[in-house]
Amino acid sequence: MSRVGEHAPEQAQEILAKLKQIPIFQEIAENEDHLQRLLQICRLKKVRRGEMIIKEGEVGDEMFIVYSGAVEIKKETRAGDSYTVVILKAEYNVFFGELALVDDDKRSATVVATENSEFLVITKEDFVRLGDQFPQIGLPVTRAIAKILAGRLRKTTVDMLTIFDALVAEIHS
Repeated sequence: MSRVGEHAPEQAQEILAKLKQIPIFQEIAENEDHLQRLLQICRLKKVRRGEMIIKEGEVGDEMFIVYSGAVEIKKETRAGDSYTVVILKAEYNVFFGELALVDDDKRSATVVATENSEFLVITKEDFVRLGDQFPQIGLPVTRAIAKILAGRLRKTTVDMLTIFDALVAEIHS
């Protein structure tokens, strides 16, 4: 992996433009100084088609922004069967692994490149250091991650109630 700052100025401008499009950076997207500081902690990682980027159950400390290419997010059932949750493509301005920036838990899914891809990678250590030095950058990003988590929690609650209602209906019929 190479630091983004080690690349040509044109590529740095392209990466800045990409960072502006990523939802968790929305609150800082108009501040060029904040984006430059964020750019400094990004690394560029190239991955070949079929390569595993994250393995479910392993501990990780990196967030990935899909800069080019695409990935498949996969989960395993308790029976050990694998299923695709979603396919993420660079043009969707997507990211994954963001929870690793705020906790030290195991990865919740496996991520595999479905084509040759490039990722902007931010490590937890770099993100925490940036947030400590520049809370005006770290706080809005952390807030955005919290909103994502709140949305997922709400969806999980609705899903659980739907399953519970289906079980109750099955028992009564």
